[in-house]
Amino acid sequence: MSHPSVARLFGALRRRLGAKLASDCRGGRFVAVIDCIVNQNVRDQGAARFPAMNFPLLALCHEAGVGVWQMPCPEIAALGFRRARAPGMTIRQALESEAGRQACGELAASFAERLQQQTGEGFELLAVLGGNAASPGCAVHDAGGALAPESGLFMLALQLELRRRGLDVPFLAMRDASPDLLDEDIAHVRQILMATKVGEREG
Repeated sequence: MSHPSVARLFGALRRRLGAKLASDCRGGRFVAVIDCIVNQNVRDQGAARFPAMNFPLLALCHEAGVGVWQMPCPEIAALGFRRARAPGMTIRQALESEAGRQACGELAASFAERLQQQTGEGFELLAVLGGNAASPGCAVHDAGGALAPESGLFMLALQLELRRRGLDVPFLAMRDASPDLLDEDIAHVRQILMATKVGEREG
């Protein structure tokens, strides 16, 4: 069974056996996205691909009735807005330092705890949406069941923290550095969001 199928199965089970959602119009499903999907202004110099936000992805979430939970930028958490580091050191190398790994680990643990609280109330986390292939903190490289070591430091730490809490959800890339790759990634996310929407209606 694929990861999206497992996530949908356990999400439905939690809703049936866990806390009931409030009796209002909320859909009860959401994705966790990296900071710059919602706010491109937090990206490092030269890395922004949209004037403000990744609107195609956010429009898809709106269409599917899926909430968006914005995660803090790990590069800013570890290095500050200007990504301060020693001369000649890359952002990846700075995040791989003891202090960088600690910052990413603490951010991941804090965010995973909040996600666990949300899902514990009956809400369904459909996926974690990361960034471009070269992102030091948020790259997503699938190794078949887990993230590959070349994935971003924050993504690696977050997957570990989520699995410790019994949350095993898909991690998906949003490669907006290439319009073609972004179209491919959004099509993949669309399949997941719409499949859960149809399953919810049929259930």
